[in-house]
Amino acid sequence: MNKYLSIYATSFKQESKTLGNSITSVISFAVIIYIFKQLWGYIYGGGGGGTLINGYTLDMMIWYMIMAEVLMYALNGRTVTRAFAADIKSGKIAYQLNKPYNYYSYQIANQSAGFIWKLCFLVPTGIAMGLLLLGPIENFSALYILPLLTSLILACLLLCIVYGTVGLLCFWIEEATPFTWIVQKFVMLFGLFFPPEFFPTWLQPFINYSPIYAMMSGPCKLLASFSWDLFYTVTISQVAYIALFMVIGLLMYKFGTRKVNVNGG
Repeated sequence: MNKYLSIYATSFKQESKTLGNSITSVISFAVIIYIFKQLWGYIYGGGGGGTLINGYTLDMMIWYMIMAEVLMYALNGRTVTRAFAADIKSGKIAYQLNKPYNYYSYQIANQSAGFIWKLCFLVPTGIAMGLLLLGPIENFSALYILPLLTSLILACLLLCIVYGTVGLLCFWIEEATPFTWIVQKFVMLFGLFFPPEFFPTWLQPFINYSPIYAMMSGPCKLLASFSWDLFYTVTISQVAYIALFMVIGLLMYKFGTRKVNVNGG
């Protein structure tokens, strides 16, 4: 574990040199939040008032969108997939096989540093935009801050692991980017743009028990309307899917490297 923490720390220091890119992302992020505020304000009818749509007020919906956009901006799925794909397709991964660490775990630790660095900018910006456009969250308590950050980090880690697992498909296929695109579109449709409550009743259980809930819908609902029961539910879902996809990724890596060895590297 210590070696992966060292890898993470080293990568985080490298990410700190990309300050210009981070600031550009923050500006784009702020513009998107403003646009969504205007869009949902129109849908809710002007200022929104006390209007409820599927259990969400306008303020709840915007806070949901803020958390969702933080997650989308923090981690670029294509970047993670390409990091795996580039090493596999170039054959560079063959030189990683005799290293004193597991390549898959190494890449997860390495890529995680990037999203933690971005969170340092996106979270304060999201809070500032929310307070500026909406004001404080109703009935919010300082006790909710740590659980929300925990859920946010777990969601980002799960996203990283899922996209990393997709990248490992390059052991068997030429290009994994289309699969990344498919995953991204499912996450955007069923997690980013709308909460589960906006979908047909028969579809909601499938969303609530899917990885998309753990990656996107659950953490966003926590910010929109926090409750400890919801936090426990979301956390259990996140931990379970992190463990599941880590096992899947490690198994794919194990079988994939066997293929490399058989083919002579």
